[in-house]
Amino acid sequence: MRILLPPSEGKTAPVDGPVLDLDGLSYPELAAARRRVLEALVAVSKRDDAGEILGVGRRIMPEVVAQRDMLAAPCAPAREVYTGVLYEAARLHEGDDVRIFSGLFGVTTGEDLIPTYRLSMNVSLPGIGSLKAFWRRELAQAGFGRAGFEKNRGHAADGESSGFAGRAAHESVSATVGRGRSRDAADQRGAAETMVAGTTVDMRSGAYRITTPHGNWWDLRVVDSRGTVITHAAKHYRGALARALLDAGRGAAMRGGAAVDVAQAARTLGRIEVKHDGLRHHITLMAE
Repeated sequence: MRILLPPSEGKTAPVDGPVLDLDGLSYPELAAARRRVLEALVAVSKRDDAGEILGVGRRIMPEVVAQRDMLAAPCAPAREVYTGVLYEAARLHEGDDVRIFSGLFGVTTGEDLIPTYRLSMNVSLPGIGSLKAFWRRELAQAGFGRAGFEKNRGHAADGESSGFAGRAAHESVSATVGRGRSRDAADQRGAAETMVAGTTVDMRSGAYRITTPHGNWWDLRVVDSRGTVITHAAKHYRGALARALLDAGRGAAMRGGAAVDVAQAARTLGRIEVKHDGLRHHITLMAE
């Protein structure tokens, strides 16, 4: 299973560690693109209008100034650098297989050594343009598209949006299930689909959804008791779902590689509704 995560604005700067080695990161085919973005970011960080370009306020400017020397900054595993709400809930540790999408690196794993930085995917950098458009193009050319993404190991899981293909693409299934309750008939019809190989669970926020859904693709939204979509607390639930899926994956591996049931993992967090639209499985979680 592939679990796709966004970065976090909240980061913990490494105190010590090796400097950034772009050629040593996962997916080395992205090295040239990463270097272009890094050089553009360092150049922008030296400008008087850096805050305006990067969309940050005065309080964050010391971090922007610091990244003028990013090539000399210490690095740590990405899972330790990113420390926002989602990552606090995910509690990532060594060996957790996740893909992290970011405006600076495109995509990395949790083990890749990175420095702290300030660069949103919503930014447009001089000489680069829109980072969303830039990385969408670069990732597609590197094989992270509808078919080529499979080469990058495992299955995928997304906490924001997901899709799938196959027989079930022509059906519409909705199942509302409470914690600990048995599956209803519709959920049973979809059970096999939740466990097929090639699963992607997409936890990315909108700006970071820069790859095309394909295969058995899932996403997650979180609503309150009135059905209103919530955003900040949703980060916690996406992180918690990532943790549940990672733990379930470990258990499945110990049992001989059985597939992970995405919906069942989501049920451990609360009451859910599952729908699919022919492209993605949509999980709606009612926050408790």
